Amino acid sequence: MKINAWKFVKYILIVAVIAWILILYPLFKFGNEGFISSFAIGSLISLVNSIVGFLVIKHGMTKSNREFFKLTMGSIGLRLFAIAGLILVLLKFLNFEIYGLVISLLLFYFLFLAVEIAFFAKLKTKREF
Repeated sequence: MKINAWKFVKYILIVAVIAWILILYPLFKFGNEGFISSFAIGSLISLVNSIVGFLVIKHGMTKSNREFFKLTMGSIGLRLFAIAGLILVLLKFLNFEIYGLVISLLLFYFLFLAVEIAFFAKLKTKREF
């Protein structure tokens, strides 16, 4: 089974750069400094979450279906709890702006999820794994 992790990271980074280029002007035109920093941190959290999720799925491909399911679902639960804890720390103790953080987390989460699905669908059609 050959899944190129660097290729996935490259795709994610390309999508992130394109999204940031499209968002940059309205963000700086209408957002204040707190909103922009919260937005940037939210996108970074989603980026790390997506890469970790991909690595877990890649590792799980060598396991049985039952173990793959346990590994994937457990990883999703752990990552969601970690993100929730991180959001709590960022909002309560570091006073990040809630709207910028949540908007970027959701936007980039679904954007990166679409890239991940497309990446694995492309591998499936090529039968690379």
